Amino acid sequence: MPHYLQAWQRQCDCRCPVHDRQARVTYDEPGCACTITCATQPLTLLADRWGYAFFLDQRGDLWQVPALTNGTWDWENAGEVDTRHDLYHASVVIEHLLRASAYLLANAPV
Repeated sequence: MPHYLQAWQRQCDCRCPVHDRQARVTYDEPGCACTITCATQPLTLLADRWGYAFFLDQRGDLWQVPALTNGTWDWENAGEVDTRHDLYHASVVIEHLLRASAYLLANAPV
């Protein structure tokens, strides 16, 4: 049985000019063109109504990345969702559900 690797332990497979074939440990680097389906992208919730994708970083903290109009992501403006964010109250529930989902996926028998 293959060993499960966390997203930040995997190599980029989406041909991003910054991360191609490398691990991605930060999400707000200038020039990043990683896609949401990149192997380095953690469990993600697409919230198209709000114009964001939400995901957990290596520590399990909730981050947001704004969507751009051409179907790409504004990684330079990605950031951790904190108490000042407009969607903070909803993000508390989203973070809890993503953590629970990530735990179940990582620990479920295959």
